[in-house]
Amino acid sequence: MAEFIPAAKPLIGDEEREAVDRVLRSGMVAQGPEVAAFEEEFGAAMVDGRACVAVNSGTSGLHLGLLAAGIGPGDEVIVPAFTFAATGNAVALTGATPVFADVNLQTYTLDPQDVRAKVT
Repeated sequence: MAEFIPAAKPLIGDEEREAVDRVLRSGMVAQGPEVAAFEEEFGAAMVDGRACVAVNSGTSGLHLGLLAAGIGPGDEVIVPAFTFAATGNAVALTGATPVFADVNLQTYTLDPQDVRAKVT
């Protein structure tokens, strides 16, 4: 069997373990005072006190962001072809159409020339 080589090592200390224990003991793992406190603190620190909403996944975050931007049926959203499925799925969940553009083979980011070609 091949040796597992992790891409990253999580940094989980006593403070994180205690927070997880608090949430599990409360029985409120999706909502509750810990989530509300996180949203308030994060919103104050990162978005100048504007509303902040915690979500359960990257897909949900992408979907919510697209909805907040007014993306919906009839829209096309250019996304990288080299990505996780959630990128296109979040666009499709809004009723918009994901349009896949190639990535630059050196940077693995969207290729601007292909993006220009995909704009309708």
